[in-house]
Amino acid sequence: MGWGWKKELKGQYVDGHKRSDVVAYRQDVFLPAWNHLQSWMQKWKVDTENQNRVVEDVNEQPPNSQCHIIVWFHDESTFYANDQRKLQWVHQNESAVPQPKGEGASLMVADFVSADYGWLRSPNGKESACVLFKAGKTQDGYFTNDDITEQTRVAMDILSKHYADEEHVFIFDNAKTHLK
Repeated sequence: MGWGWKKELKGQYVDGHKRSDVVAYRQDVFLPAWNHLQSWMQKWKVDTENQNRVVEDVNEQPPNSQCHIIVWFHDESTFYANDQRKLQWVHQNESAVPQPKGEGASLMVADFVSADYGWLRSPNGKESACVLFKAGKTQDGYFTNDDITEQTRVAMDILSKHYADEEHVFIFDNAKTHLK
């Protein structure tokens, strides 16, 4: 009948994505701006014969510029010490093992990534804009707009020093933390 005993599946979080102000911003501001920049971004396709990612030629250049636009996406992920599978195969001779309460300590990772370079790093990998953050009242506190502003300053310094021949655009999600 298609039913099975398992833990409830979770999908993407969609906090406020359908709110009228969010939809209006996406339709009237973000998508037109993205469409304008897209002609100056490198275009990627898959070489079906070799299954390699290759760059298509881009003929247009940004006004007053001799380079392509590189788009950097910012995001965060939080990992919990007690985040584990809740359902598993268990042998009939096994007994219950005590488990810790709650999610446990957390570690948040915030970074920038692009299709062109991957994670934002210096060419030798020694400089990075990645932030590891232990969120919580008894840890590092909470990741605020000031933290994101400082992280972006570090990212801009790396790009200015090592990738000055390109134009760079930062894209941030609309998390409430970014607005405080």
